[in-house]
Amino acid sequence: MIANNINGTIKVFNSIPKVFELLPNIQNYNKLDSEIHYLAGFRDLIKPVLEPNQYLTNIYFDSDNDVFTYNVETYTDEEIAENEKIQEQNKYLERIKVGKNKYTKLCADFRIDKINGVITHEFHRLLENTLKPVRNEFVNGQFITALEVLESIGSEDITISIYDNIHASITEAIQDYYVN
Repeated sequence: MIANNINGTIKVFNSIPKVFELLPNIQNYNKLDSEIHYLAGFRDLIKPVLEPNQYLTNIYFDSDNDVFTYNVETYTDEEIAENEKIQEQNKYLERIKVGKNKYTKLCADFRIDKINGVITHEFHRLLENTLKPVRNEFVNGQFITALEVLESIGSEDITISIYDNIHASITEAIQDYYVN
């Protein structure tokens, strides 16, 4: 990356532009000699290596090293704690989204089976009522608890096939979101 201070504003470029705004009549500006680019103010943009508790702020020209670079700031303990809370909240939100998607897919399968006569209306209602505690945990992103509730219900009332299908869906979610 490179940068240039153009009319008081530092602009960042991936490479020397084909047309430079201060010299708009010159085509293929990027193919001119690098000394011309240097004289026009183009310099390398150096991105500092950051520690985990640091972040980049404004860009500036470092005249001692003849490059553009960024100021580096350090997060406060309060900012770090807040970022951790936000990251954990985002994980919960992602698990909720996944739980809802997985459970609604299972419900769609049950409904199609009911429509196609594979299961009766009464059995469909039994599934809905029996699996309500599992659903409540699953759609709230509480995959481990959902699995524990399902295992406490067992397969006797809902059939081994349906039990295995739900168990596999929850287990997959646990593998994806809890096992590192």
